[in-house]
This record gives sequence, C-alpha cells and structure tokens, in this order.
Amino acid sequence: MSIDVHPRRRQPNTEQIVEEQKRQARLLKEQQQAAKMVAANVPAKIVAAAPATLATDVRTPQQRYLDAVAPNFTAGRVIKFSKDGVFVTSDDEQPVDANTDFYVLADETQIGWIKYSQEEGGETQRIAGLLYDNFILPSRSSLGDLDESQWPLGLSGTSEDPWKHFQNLVLERVDTRELFTFSTTSKTGRRSVGGLLKHAERLQRAHPGDVPIAKLRAGGFNHKDPRIGWVPTPTFCIVGHAPRNSATTPDTTPSGDLDDSIPF
Repeated sequence: MSIDVHPRRRQPNTEQIVEEQKRQARLLKEQQQAAKMVAANVPAKIVAAAPATLATDVRTPQQRYLDAVAPNFTAGRVIKFSKDGVFVTSDDEQPVDANTDFYVLADETQIGWIKYSQEEGGETQRIAGLLYDNFILPSRSSLGDLDESQWPLGLSGTSEDPWKHFQNLVLERVDTRELFTFSTTSKTGRRSVGGLLKHAERLQRAHPGDVPIAKLRAGGFNHKDPRIGWVPTPTFCIVGHAPRNSATTPDTTPSGDLDDSIPF
C-alpha cells in the first residue's frame, strides 16, 4: 500500500478566501486596539516591536516538525537570476539551459519576508506561507525595524531595509522530473513571477488540472536613465501546458499545441 507523502490541498473557493481575509482583518483590528490601550503605560520601544507578533504561524504540526529537523524552505536546487542577467543554479553558479522545459507548480509558490541576521551565527527571521493556501502577507510596517537610520549598509554603500520581500517559485524539469526553486527578492523578479502566476490562473480556468510549461530566458528593458542603460530581467516564456501528473513528455515544439503561449 503506497502512501502519498505530498497530499494535495483542496483549493479554497471564493467564499472561503473572503471569510479568511475578514478573519485576519478582525484579528488585526483587535490587536491594534489592544496596542492602543497599553500605549500610555508601555515604553515606545516595546510598543514598536509589538506589531511583529501580528503574523500568524499557518503551518500544520507536521510542517513545523519538518521545518525543525530540516530547515530548508525550498524544493530541490535553487535557481536565481544573477547580476550578469543569467539564470543560474545557486549551488554551482552554472547557467540554466535556455532550452530546458519546466512545469510551473504555481500552487506551491511561497511568499513572505526574510531578515538575515547581521551577527555571526545569528538567527535568520522568516515570515512566510503558501500563496494559494490562504497565507496573507503581513504589511512591511507590521514587522518593526522602521528606523532607517538603524538599517544596515548594503552592497551599494547605502542603508538598506533589513526585511526583504521574497518569492519562491517551484519548478519541475519536464525531462528528469527534478525539482528546482526560483527564489527572488528583486522587484523585477517578483513582477515576472506575478505575471507567470496570472497566466497559470487563466490556464486553470481554461484547462483545469493543467500546469504551464515554461523556459527560463533573460529579458530586459532600457532604463529611463541613459547612464544605467539596459536592465536585464528574468523572463518565463510559456511554451505549452500539460496535466500536472502526466507520465508522458509533452510536445513543446513549434508544431505542438501552443494555443495559449504567452511570453513575459
């Protein structure tokens, strides 16, 4: 008897999503009111730190256990978009073949905030959850660390926000079924992932159960400041779609079914 160690979560309907958003809004309002009630008697430093507790741990007991024994928040190998404008695997800095096809497992997309400790051996703080599992991203103002004069210096030599908004997009290589996670904290990276997820949602309405198939290509644009010039951006080129659990390799050649191919 086989056991599915990765059970599929039923996607919430519109009413469930709205109800969860209302519940979160009520919780936020109650906590804000409580903070106001004690503000007169609590030092400002403590009150400023309180909003960080607004984030709710949405993990199941099983997920909390696995995160404790295996604190890895990505599936498979990590892919990033390098400063040179190339998709590379983070562990060896090798370029990802632009002709490789990937299933886009949109429903496993993780979003959140991450803050790396500035002290050696310090603990990284992370507030995250699955985008399509009712996780509501806390506002940046709720995390604390709002005094820009206390922000650490970044690579540019100027102060940078210690909290980074990240996205982890899970990809599955079509030919080998190897898992990868495209991880990004950049605005252009998040915009590209957002466009891809919008396409995945449209695909679900037209072809329920199918997932997009994409190639990872470098795109870009000319910055309005001519001194900056060309700005490379990560691009997901849609080349087809297929059932998520299909055992056959889909046809993604130009002669295949590309009825909803949308480049980004």
